[in-house]
Amino acid sequence: MLSPKLTKEPSNLMLLCDAHHRLIDDKAKWREYSAELLREMKAEHEDRIEAVTSLSRDRGCHVIRFAAGIGRNVSPVNTEAVKQALLPEFYPVRDGMIDLDVPDLGIPDSDPAFWSLHQRLLREKYQERIKGRLERNEIGRLAVFGLAPMPLLVELGRLISDISEAHVRQLLREPKTWEWQDDRGKMELVREEPGVPGKTVVLKLGVSGQIEDSRIRVVLGEDVSIWSLSARNANNDILRTREDLAVWRRECRAVLEAMKDRHGAGNIIHVFPALPVSASVELGRVWMPKAHLPMRIYDHNWALGGFRQTLDIVHQA
Repeated sequence: MLSPKLTKEPSNLMLLCDAHHRLIDDKAKWREYSAELLREMKAEHEDRIEAVTSLSRDRGCHVIRFAAGIGRNVSPVNTEAVKQALLPEFYPVRDGMIDLDVPDLGIPDSDPAFWSLHQRLLREKYQERIKGRLERNEIGRLAVFGLAPMPLLVELGRLISDISEAHVRQLLREPKTWEWQDDRGKMELVREEPGVPGKTVVLKLGVSGQIEDSRIRVVLGEDVSIWSLSARNANNDILRTREDLAVWRRECRAVLEAMKDRHGAGNIIHVFPALPVSASVELGRVWMPKAHLPMRIYDHNWALGGFRQTLDIVHQA
């Protein structure tokens, strides 16, 4: 028996309540609670405690949670899932959860008033709860968890901008988590530029799904210059790693700069997106109001039978 030999060995100690000490020390339970199993349980617990207690004070962050209805679906951002996704890299500071959620206003997204109302409410909440605190250095780091229609996420990104330190997260479907995956990024983006110039400048962003040019021409007509930044094998769960998101930011910034150089001032980019939530936020963050062309965001609406204009991303005085 090992117990008498290890009674004073710290690595052999397990601190349990009375009931559980009696449970694992019961001779009838020795086979169920083997020494190997108990060592595994002890190691798992110690690893978890070490990860939590080793966080330095400068790893704190404020968390933006933004949820708005997607079609008829309700999209809450779960607090415990947010905390789990942040640890052990960051942790939410005390009173650091900032909610920008927009409640159900009873207006369907097929109503043109839906977008202007939601955009106004988002701007007001951002001004009230975040902007002033950033300017006063009360917030040093942001973690962003958004689950909302793409145009509103782009607007959220514009409000945050890339001046602030912000870590944008992606909700994965398989596995269901906000945690980045450890595998190497596999998302490959392809940029295509228009061969024949057209009157209306278009940017097609097909990452979570492909967008046919015909769907754009139904809305804007034939006289269009269509730029494209799309993922090979586009699907809803393609953006899974920090590396994937970094690739997206880099390529997105590059195409916006190329479009500015090609088309010059006075134009507006008509954006047709099929994007993961994190890519939508980062589109707004990399867009620079004094360097890039204004954007008009479109959204596919099943009730209306196709893409429809939603809101504009422009410089705010």
